[in-house]
Amino acid sequence: MKISARNILKCKVESLTPGAVNEEVVLKLSNGTKITSIITKNSVSNLNLKLGDEVFAIIKSSSIMFGLGELKISARNVLKGKIVSIKKGEVNAEVCLDLGDGEIITGIITLNSVKKLDLKVGDEASAIIKSSEVMVGVE
Repeated sequence: MKISARNILKCKVESLTPGAVNEEVVLKLSNGTKITSIITKNSVSNLNLKLGDEVFAIIKSSSIMFGLGELKISARNVLKGKIVSIKKGEVNAEVCLDLGDGEIITGIITLNSVKKLDLKVGDEASAIIKSSEVMVGVE
């Protein structure tokens, strides 16, 4: 599968919870980290998703926010890790967070946000992703 999204994380389907229009799909990385996706029932059917299936969580880097410390927010996905790189541009910065077990997630945020949060390589941080921003892919 070739796709332009920066974050393509191999997962297994841990649970499927049907709703009237959408389904909640909980995915599990090899390191145990869980990622929740909300996709349409039609998509679940088209992908033929079943418990235990190997799939990919696909997340655009522009859909990721970063935070520090304990966060109380409505986003379903708060993935904790350590910052392993920050590439600064004139306006934006690319921040890479190691979730453990070789899983890296990359987000693009404003340079101003990097400065405001005083982000540095080695800092513990969280990647924040709304469940509606997580796509599910299969090979």
